[in-house]
Amino acid sequence: MSISGTGTQADPYIVDTWADFVTAVGNSNAYVEVDTSTVNTWDFPKIVEGGLTTAVTWSAASVNGNGLTIKGIYGSGITRFIGSSVSNNKYVYNMNFLDFNKSSDVGSVFSGKNFIWGNCQFSGIVDGGTFINHITGSPRGKMTFTTGILDSTAHGCSFSLNLKNGAKFCDSEFAIIQHGNMNFTCDEPTITEELELHESKITGDFPFLSFTNSGSGQNVIDADISAIGTWSNANGVTLINTDKLASGLSVPTGFTGVTSAQMLDVDALAAVGFTAYPEEEPEPEGGEGE
Repeated sequence: MSISGTGTQADPYIVDTWADFVTAVGNSNAYVEVDTSTVNTWDFPKIVEGGLTTAVTWSAASVNGNGLTIKGIYGSGITRFIGSSVSNNKYVYNMNFLDFNKSSDVGSVFSGKNFIWGNCQFSGIVDGGTFINHITGSPRGKMTFTTGILDSTAHGCSFSLNLKNGAKFCDSEFAIIQHGNMNFTCDEPTITEELELHESKITGDFPFLSFTNSGSGQNVIDADISAIGTWSNANGVTLINTDKLASGLSVPTGFTGVTSAQMLDVDALAAVGFTAYPEEEPEPEGGEGE
């Protein structure tokens, strides 16, 4: 199927191949939807011989992946996707980018400004450079990974990233993570990172030596922490699992330490100002009076 639609909000471009996807998202302010009725996973190494040698330009105003998974993106280009420098928001939702490999010591997987992602999954290797990079200019819009954008079914984003050789999650401009789940594998932490976390969780290896959370609400760091430099927590309650602190480390000022057992104890969490919502028990079959 070739591209259909006119690219407006009322009549978005409809695509079902990688080639048409690249063409459609390169159109400034276009609205794009992926038709996943036949195939909902694109095996990148099989459809793009030699991988990406230059970045895919991403200028569309809105892209609804409809559950599409693009798997195994690789190539010699230092950046995989690059957004335009315009200040308009670019919405991306219901898409998964899994098992990618960024092997250059510079560049990024996603570069741009004012991207807003919802209900997306990301996994892969970031070997040097950054996972995301914010294009310079004024205003320098941050990337946001959030919920409920343009689609009432959208949820927060999840990340499973292997950060190697000093790779960072983002550059000097921090990203906003709302209702996100972040899992990291990393070398010995040496980098400084700032994130704006809101109701989010970090697991796996904690990859940052010095860390600033400039967000708010309730956040959880349930990750193995092997080193602590300069840490700060702007607002709200951010828990640290003390059972996963390396020997000799203590909970930084501004953070709240709890054990693994306490993380599962509603009363223990309430005692430190963290509100947990236990799962509701299902009602017995038959209803009342039986």
